[in-house]
Order: sequence, then structure tokens, then C-alpha cells
Amino acid sequence: MPTSIRRLYLLDCPLNAEEVLRLSVPLARYLETGREKASQTYICSRRIPWYSQERRPPAPFVCTYMGRGLQDRARPFRFILNNSNATALNVYLMLYPKPFLARALQSDPQLATAVWQVLNEISPETLLGEGRVYGGGLYKMEPKELANVPADALMALIPQTSFESMTQTEMFSELVA
Repeated sequence: MPTSIRRLYLLDCPLNAEEVLRLSVPLARYLETGREKASQTYICSRRIPWYSQERRPPAPFVCTYMGRGLQDRARPFRFILNNSNATALNVYLMLYPKPFLARALQSDPQLATAVWQVLNEISPETLLGEGRVYGGGLYKMEPKELANVPADALMALIPQTSFESMTQTEMFSELVA
């Protein structure tokens, strides 16, 4: 490893402040340095303890929720098939299948690839119709906006479904950023 690169670390400590103090005074002192500012930020202020990492299972599908596009046919939003079994950061929308879709995915491992392909075939115009655009051409899609996108093409992939029309909300139990 090059010596000129500053090494950074991710602290993942689920212990409460009293337990940390009992086990490691230096770590307790370090955490105290972030109490005034870091603990008050949006994400940290909603975690208990504030310095812990989010505990969430990996989502099989994720979607970029910000992007630029439509010039040169670029897509502002992309769906990703999460074969890595990694939990995505909050810069992605995480799609967790509802039980009927989860069962179908479990019984047919090839279905995940087909679902991913269909998600990526949703036209940019359809996605943009639910999202928003900011100055300079930055597009953004919130979880509730993605949930409104029709999912009819996905339904055609799943055997023994008799729904006439569905949205992402009915296919995925949670669309989380």
C-alpha cells in the first residue's frame, strides 16, 4: 500500500456509551469528540447508539436515485442486480421483494436476472415522470416516486400471477433510500 495515502476506517460499534467506556476508554473519548456535531446529523440522530452502523439485509435489487442523463441516450437511473450480497449505502434505493416475488425468485434463480433486465427496460421517460429534476439537469427519484412506477412487465415474468396491473409498491415490500 502506498504510504502517501491516508488510511480511513469504518467504526462499527453497536455497544452503548457505558459499555464502550468500560471496555475502552480511548474509544469512548474518540466517540465523545463526535457527539456535538456528528451525532446531530440526520442519519446519526436516528440511530441508537448514534455511532452505530445501519443493520439491514442486502437487497437483491438496488436503483440509483440520482443521476444525469437523457443526453446521448444516457439513463439517469439504473437498476443493479446485487449479486455481491452487500448491503447498499443510502445513496441507492433498495428493493426488497414481497413474499410472492421472493418465493418466485427462490424457486427460479434465473428469474432475478430477468427481473433486473425488465427493471432496466423501464423507459427513462416513465421514471422521470415520477421523479423530479433540479437545476443543471440532476434527476432525483424518491422511494415513494419509484413505488408509483408500473410493474406490469415484471408481472409477466412470474408464473401463476393473475394481477391485471401493479406498481413497484405491490412488487417490492420496501423501497428504501
